Amino acid sequence: MYTNHPNHIEREDGVCFARNEVNVEYREYLAWVAAGNTPDEAPSPSLEQRALMLLAGVDEHLNAAARAKGYDSIITASLRAALPASPFHAEGVAFGTWMDAVYAKCYEVLAQVKADEIAEPTTDELLAMLPALQLPT
Repeated sequence: MYTNHPNHIEREDGVCFARNEVNVEYREYLAWVAAGNTPDEAPSPSLEQRALMLLAGVDEHLNAAARAKGYDSIITASLRAALPASPFHAEGVAFGTWMDAVYAKCYEVLAQVKADEIAEPTTDELLAMLPALQLPT
């Protein structure tokens, strides 16, 4: 028996393999299906798993903004706030403040989803709900 996952096939013994006819396991799976068998469908991700996927998209959004200003991540950009004598201090404060506001909004939205007050947003919809970065001039 097999389970059909979005990115792979899983055999009942736990072996997972890609949908690629080079794989012997995949060719065996195709023969099994051709013989009239139907794979199980993988269970849908839980709300907690979907929330983690949404937050991963938010993390990438934050990091992309920091990279656009020459930092390697939002954490590196925000750390500049701890250095008052640095020429990057004000920018670090702005990044840190923005990061806090973004996560506060994310957790507010996720709480509303969990309480069935709003529909679960896609990553793009969630990103559109977030506050904008305000950097000093």
